[in-house]
Amino acid sequence: RLFAEFDDAPLAAASLGQVHRAVLREGGAEVAVKVQRPWLREIYDRDLGLLRSAAAAADRLLSKVGGVRQRWGDIFEDACEILYREIDYRNEAENALRFARDFGLSEGGRPSVPAAAELREGGGPLPSAADWLRTPHVYKELSSTTALVMEYVPSIKITDDAALKEAGVSTDDREYLAECLARSYLRQLCVNCFFSTDPHPGNLGVEMLPPAEENKTARPRLVFYDLGQACALDDERSRGILDVIEATIDMDAAACTDAFARMGVLMEGADADVIRRKVQDNFDTGKIQIKRKKLRKKGQAPQEEPPTPPPAPGRATAPPPRDSEVMEFFVLPAEYAFAARAMTQMDGVGKWLDPEFDFISASAPHIVEIKGISGYLGDEARKIVAGVGRDAKQKVQELLDFAPKLMGED
Repeated sequence: RLFAEFDDAPLAAASLGQVHRAVLREGGAEVAVKVQRPWLREIYDRDLGLLRSAAAAADRLLSKVGGVRQRWGDIFEDACEILYREIDYRNEAENALRFARDFGLSEGGRPSVPAAAELREGGGPLPSAADWLRTPHVYKELSSTTALVMEYVPSIKITDDAALKEAGVSTDDREYLAECLARSYLRQLCVNCFFSTDPHPGNLGVEMLPPAEENKTARPRLVFYDLGQACALDDERSRGILDVIEATIDMDAAACTDAFARMGVLMEGADADVIRRKVQDNFDTGKIQIKRKKLRKKGQAPQEEPPTPPPAPGRATAPPPRDSEVMEFFVLPAEYAFAARAMTQMDGVGKWLDPEFDFISASAPHIVEIKGISGYLGDEARKIVAGVGRDAKQKVQELLDFAPKLMGED
């Protein structure tokens, strides 16, 4: 027998399975065992067979949604692959182990140094995330297609306001947890090239750690559960996502347009000038916004939105491109459909914790972490030379002011 104890009453239950507490016979470790419900593969075979015909019909009849070209067949086949992988718990075990390696996480919530993920600009591994992130260790050798054995990691559901308050989680702590969630997705999307597609509240918890120093209160740590649904990105598309984030912070429409091309979301022959003008209009009119006060609070001084220059004498101002005119140049690769789903769920949780949450401003202070100090400073210096978006003297001063924070100085 594998277990010395096994609780028949489930700790939690969901559509695909339920989780039981147990104790390993060898070593006595307390574990959680996820047991799959029967007949799932037969149900999937039947239902997905019907939906495959619907996806083919959608490709013929609904090639665009909101003006964006959709490849429903590709999205559907990728979804099928993820869904079938999800009901083979050996795949979830691999996903969980990769997630832990990427973030430098080990059993017991301890750091595994270094993290497997490398700095975006080269120069070595990223630091372990164990101070702010945890995921249960998976016992791959004890798991099977229909049973997953993992470390027992109790926590508070991330949207359980009453329990969080009782545990002493303050408003500042909630903002910190929301930032940890954004920080985790910055690393998942822009460095690890591997991300959880399902960060809904049931898959996220808050673990209270003992105080780091005497006379300090307990501190919260974000916990990720259930890596059954996960997706990989190729490096070029991952880099493109980071470029979009940085271009949005810089309010740089041209860089945004270049990043879209790098991400692979533009149709062949797309009019880059029309896209750039639309992005610039969105910046100018506030349709794309980030919480600039929050960035300043965290030590960054983002560019103020530049005033729209007056038209040249004797020339009329051309109206901005219409949404429909621009969206016809875009296509949504399947990977981004899952990324969009993950970002939507993440944004909902982030706003539950902090009503002022937005992913760009929450993740921006951590770009230096994924680039490394030399890579970050080098990129900022190149922007100064290129005169990107703002007065170079102002940008130099901002960089000088921010440099001590990058070095960990007061």
